[in-house]
Amino acid sequence: MKVHHMRMLLAALLLAPLTALANPLDFSDGLTGLTSDPAARAAANVAADPARAAAQQAAEEAAKTALATPATTTGVAPGQLAPGDKVRMTVFGEEDMSGEFEIDSTGALAVPLVGEVPAKGLTPRDLEKRVAEKLNSGYLVNARVNIEVLNFRPFFILGEVNKPGSYPWANDMTVINAVALGGGYTPRAKVGNVTLRRANDPDRQEVTVPEDTKIFPGDVIRVEERFF
Repeated sequence: MKVHHMRMLLAALLLAPLTALANPLDFSDGLTGLTSDPAARAAANVAADPARAAAQQAAEEAAKTALATPATTTGVAPGQLAPGDKVRMTVFGEEDMSGEFEIDSTGALAVPLVGEVPAKGLTPRDLEKRVAEKLNSGYLVNARVNIEVLNFRPFFILGEVNKPGSYPWANDMTVINAVALGGGYTPRAKVGNVTLRRANDPDRQEVTVPEDTKIFPGDVIRVEERFF
């Protein structure tokens, strides 16, 4: 009897792989149940968190617009001024000429009396000298100018972060700092798989970078989604 039971058990074990092949488990959606269809994943994400989806869409559009204008940041190095940067200009002894200004889409700063002064690609110190030269050429005598950057143009954090959007850039900002500003990784995030597009790259190439990579004004960071 014992031999008979052993034979039956052995037969069952031998037949088990064949049964599994006849009725395979379907893991096409991944171990987490996520579909491999991008459109279906996007629809599921919208249904799960419509507010975050709306923020994601707005950030995507803003980043697309920013990157679609090569003249705004191409050729501008970190620390140099570009369209979208906000500055406080102080002309000592001339309160009416002092105030907060934004560098326009052409890269110029509109200075009272003088008019537009090219600012793109200049450091704040260079811009001080240029504005002073303009003022000294028939408007003021020995003009003294101070330029303080209030906000550099923002960077963008997209994809699998809790609060996608644009955020003010700060010195020594890295990818992981950007992720933190974006509310951290979502449960769907593929941690460590982050792509970056440099604003000052004429080709706008998207490259995968580590979390300690420095980012600069206008850069676009994207956190990819994992499927398992």
